[in-house]
Amino acid sequence: MPEIDPTQAAWITAPGEDPQNPLLRTAIDLPSPPVAATLRVTGLGTFRAALNGTEVDDARLDPGLTDPRIRVQVRELEVGPLLRRGENVLGIELGRGFHALTTPNVWRWHQAPWRGPVRAWAQLRIHLADGSSRAVATGPEWRTRPGPVVFDSMFEGETFTPSEDPEAWLRPGYDDSAWDQVLAFPSRPAAPTARHRRDLPEPVLQLQVQEPVREEAEITPALVSQSSASTVLDMGRVIAGWCRYSLREDVPADAPPLELVARHDEKLREDGHVDDQNEHIHTERFQEDRVRLEPAFARSFAPRHSYKGFRYVEIEASPEEFARLEVTGILAHADVRPRSTLSSSEPLLEQMDQAMRASLANNLHHVPTDSPSQEKNGWTGDALTALAAMGTSFDMRAMLRKWLTDQADTQRPDGSLAVIAPAPDWGYEELSPAPEWTCLLPVGMDEMVCEYGETDLVGSLGGAAARYLAYELSRADADGLISGVLGDYLTPGSPGPAPEDKRLSATLLVAHALRRLAHAIERAESEDLPSPGQLREDATRLEHAINRVFLDTHRGLYRDPGTVAIPGTTTYRQTSNLLPLAFGIVPDEQVDTVARHLVDDITARGDHHNCGHLGVRFLLPVLSAHGHGELALRVLANPTPPGWKAWLEAGNSTFAEMWEEPRSHSHYFMGTPVTWIHEHVAGLRRGPEGWGQFLVAPDPAIPVDRIAMTRTTDQGEIALEVDRESRTLALTVPDGARARVELPGLTEDLSPGNHRLSW
Repeated sequence: MPEIDPTQAAWITAPGEDPQNPLLRTAIDLPSPPVAATLRVTGLGTFRAALNGTEVDDARLDPGLTDPRIRVQVRELEVGPLLRRGENVLGIELGRGFHALTTPNVWRWHQAPWRGPVRAWAQLRIHLADGSSRAVATGPEWRTRPGPVVFDSMFEGETFTPSEDPEAWLRPGYDDSAWDQVLAFPSRPAAPTARHRRDLPEPVLQLQVQEPVREEAEITPALVSQSSASTVLDMGRVIAGWCRYSLREDVPADAPPLELVARHDEKLREDGHVDDQNEHIHTERFQEDRVRLEPAFARSFAPRHSYKGFRYVEIEASPEEFARLEVTGILAHADVRPRSTLSSSEPLLEQMDQAMRASLANNLHHVPTDSPSQEKNGWTGDALTALAAMGTSFDMRAMLRKWLTDQADTQRPDGSLAVIAPAPDWGYEELSPAPEWTCLLPVGMDEMVCEYGETDLVGSLGGAAARYLAYELSRADADGLISGVLGDYLTPGSPGPAPEDKRLSATLLVAHALRRLAHAIERAESEDLPSPGQLREDATRLEHAINRVFLDTHRGLYRDPGTVAIPGTTTYRQTSNLLPLAFGIVPDEQVDTVARHLVDDITARGDHHNCGHLGVRFLLPVLSAHGHGELALRVLANPTPPGWKAWLEAGNSTFAEMWEEPRSHSHYFMGTPVTWIHEHVAGLRRGPEGWGQFLVAPDPAIPVDRIAMTRTTDQGEIALEVDRESRTLALTVPDGARARVELPGLTEDLSPGNHRLSW
């Protein structure tokens, strides 16, 4: 991404050590009508910019968090239509975001090493009808005062207490003579703290990479309950976003102000009140807006510098006060483009697909996060298991490009990476090592190569990925295995890390990442990175170590070496057995036996899985691959916990975080069985080098009569319909692609066009 000269403008903020939501303003006099204008603008943390009272864009929460010691993103917008001859006003409002967060929290965002005052940087280039041009930039001549948002926090919410029309300052003719002069800073935007990883030059300013967050839908909530003190409303589903609070039209301008407190969460307590608790946020306030509406000049407010994950909102106000109010839910997430559609004669499959899309969308806010309410962190392991589902649901190339760079920016001199990205110097020791998370960098880079053909990332990120994997290899123990502290996270009955020896999953994910990096290097033809052959040799050595330590060749299963010697122990872990099958490391003579033990354990549990986030990603595909597609559907459709159908039948339209007493009800990493629906029920699979050559191989053992899907690729749209009842398949192969179709007794290679086959 092209870099921007930071000296084109100054960084400005309000006086004071830690200003809260300052308004920044300058007037621009244009002697001739403008014909074109380009605005480059950014903020630390969030900003909202307007020209002559009109916002320059409908994006929200820009510019998106990065480590500002390394890079800061800038929005570039064409704003000519917003300007006019004569006086014009450029205004910027700042919020804390994650840059200057004050809320104490377990991840220490409030102590981030880059933490400093909120700031703005902007440059406006204007071309006039008389042939002249003007350049306006943030600098010491700008004026500032505190804004009507007197508190904002990504975790706690916002407080709005206006003293005048909150839009007046953005319009020409406003008197700002009593405002303060801004403080102007040199080019370095971040606090001058030493970076512990390595010395760096000035941070880079670059154009924003990922899609902005936009308001996607408005929701009229339903009334749940009302008492003398509060009213509880229901959005009908968990969303990420906020509420807009507005006085009704019949409230006169001379009516008294309306003060309210709005508390948000994804679930209700047993007493019917909103369950706004978060053990990781160390304040009494959580997802709570405090709003004063003034009938004469401030009749509406929606949060401007934060978002929430919620289904329910509880308005603390009397019924008489609530009767003066209108509340609208606003769904807001990254403006990513959908990449597929799915329909089926089996309603559960459609529900699963829709729930995964909604769970993903609720967690796309400049980076993929783990929940829109509880954390808002960019947990890498969640995405590592969900990459295929992400790419099927949405065009993720821009967001993944930005986020993988964020992960590389967390790298320490020893090659280690943080489990969240961006990271406020947290996630190195606290929940590490965790290769099932941090392997996202090499695997995600190769995913970008295969899905979108973006081989340039290998040049920019390949070195960091290679250093990271060298770090992991250096940690191998006497058994040749690599340790981890998380493993198959949140298995049924487990509150967190997997109960078994986590070296199996950690080592296997490192081996997988080595193979993916080798493939990416070959595709990019990179000569200054490790030899693909050496990377594959390292992977093979790790895989042999797994089989040597964990595979019981007499019984034909992978056992836990920590418990096998205990008399009477019958510990069997589904994930420990299905991962070697999924990654193809089981010796040929043991494959059938290992698969049979897996099937036996599932059926002995009443067609239930016993898997955490890793296992649920691979369980159903492994069953289909070994001839048990009917069992895979029974596991998916099991109506009793732990299972997905139980969640959906309980009224959820998004996935929960964990199998028992979930904190979050919008968590995508347990929804990865949708990949089995796409790749085995419908049977559509990307080829090893991308969508130029793809496979259609629906599992004939799955008892689903009809399934149809479309899939957008860079070659064009694939349309597929499989009807097992009539034993027909319809397929559209886009130009520039070829397809291999594998059906019972039939294999055909198809060129572009529309095809219909029977078997």
